Amino acid sequence: MRESVQRNAWRLALPAIAVVFALAIGGLLISSLGVSPWEAASTVIQAGFSCDSGYCNLGGTLSLAGPIIFCALGAVVSLRSGLFSIGQEGQYALGGLAAAVVGFAIPAPAGIHPVLCLAAAAIVGALWGVIPAVLKVYLGVNELIITIVLNAMAGLLLDFLVNYPLRAEASTVGYTPSIFPTARLALFDTSTKVGVGFVLAIIACIAVWFYMSRTTRGYEQRMSGEATLFARYAGMSASASVLRAGLIGGALAGIGGGIQVLGANYRVVEGFSDGTGFTGLTAAILGGTTAIGAGIVGILYAGVTVGAVNGLQIMLGVPREIGSTVLALMIVLVAVQAPLLTRIERARERRRANRVMAAAESPGRIGAPA
Repeated sequence: MRESVQRNAWRLALPAIAVVFALAIGGLLISSLGVSPWEAASTVIQAGFSCDSGYCNLGGTLSLAGPIIFCALGAVVSLRSGLFSIGQEGQYALGGLAAAVVGFAIPAPAGIHPVLCLAAAAIVGALWGVIPAVLKVYLGVNELIITIVLNAMAGLLLDFLVNYPLRAEASTVGYTPSIFPTARLALFDTSTKVGVGFVLAIIACIAVWFYMSRTTRGYEQRMSGEATLFARYAGMSASASVLRAGLIGGALAGIGGGIQVLGANYRVVEGFSDGTGFTGLTAAILGGTTAIGAGIVGILYAGVTVGAVNGLQIMLGVPREIGSTVLALMIVLVAVQAPLLTRIERARERRRANRVMAAAESPGRIGAPA
């Protein structure tokens, strides 16, 4: 019991230490600009998580968090299943484009139209996400390389379609026609555009957690990624798990793009692939590749992003890139914690084994003749 408590304490303490250390480095960077770190932190919190009678900054944070959470959940499913895919950016971009096309090209009733748009986003995202899974399972291709290439291909394909066949009108920047009002997601606050999209993200967090933790298929997904040999000897199909991970992860990231289009942009503009997929991947890693953790970190990441723009840059004149730097440091330090925790546990096991051996030898030493 005591050993279990100590092990869990270390697992909780190391991420907290990583976050504190990253914040300390960020504080030093801000201090170098002549700004108080405490004032900067207070400004970021106020600009990203506060509400008043005139404007609710928290609403902007939650609006931004919706797509990030969906991309993070897609990364969680992929990573936990042994598919080391970083293709959420391409899936997000093409999913958003598919939702926009259905939104402006296919008339439908108000209650059904958003469902059709999000279904199209999920299908396109799933098809794009399963490509690296198929290549890995049947050809042994490294999924990291494939997803990097697919992200670039998706961005170029989106820019081509937006500038030529789907272009709305002549302008300096290509963009699609605006979606029909019937395709738009309901909003709770029109000024911040927080609405049903964030609610769907929370529901998705619960659904992914339940699928991964409480279903047979989810158990197979986790075992295929965490204990491949055990899964194989238990009769589980690692190939099927990887293919499911590609489909489910791609669908979730694609829905994230659809949420952004239907809930905020209402069209796709050239450069729509803006890094949201990579932000979701970051949130998944920082959240310990768990659905609930990814959701929480997604909200925090969105809040820090909004606070860095509205607070640090506008109010204090501090470059917003410092906020991104702090988050990147958190990722690096959290990534270090896994091998560090392994080393700590091995050292504790060696000390425990030495104590057991010393205790076993001590009676013989006491009774031995002088």
